[in-house]
Amino acid sequence: ALLPLVMSPTERKGSLRERRAWDVADVLSKVLSRAVTLQLPGEDDDSFVVVPLHERLAHCDERGENTRLIASDDEVMLVATRAIEGGEAITRDYRNAPRLDGDISEGAMRLLLQFGLPPSAWEVA
Repeated sequence: ALLPLVMSPTERKGSLRERRAWDVADVLSKVLSRAVTLQLPGEDDDSFVVVPLHERLAHCDERGENTRLIASDDEVMLVATRAIEGGEAITRDYRNAPRLDGDISEGAMRLLLQFGLPPSAWEVA
């Protein structure tokens, strides 16, 4: 359904349809890698949102994420979940991010494929 929206596909090998499909997959991958699950006020189900700068936070270590997004009536706030030491990176847990239906990748493979996180981020409790 999205393929016809790609008017000028990227130059690469393959048919016009294949090049359009790769462009759609690239865009969806970029959006999904920046998305976060958030409970919005008045909603029963979680929503998937993109919050600027949130996708730039470091992946947490064994201590867990030190921030969390909280939604109120008309704003989204990034709040600390524990005391953050001087010089400590502000982090989130990328393992809690939304995923596509049917995505069964886990652990290090998911962190690499969905977010491009390097091996140094893979060893998380």
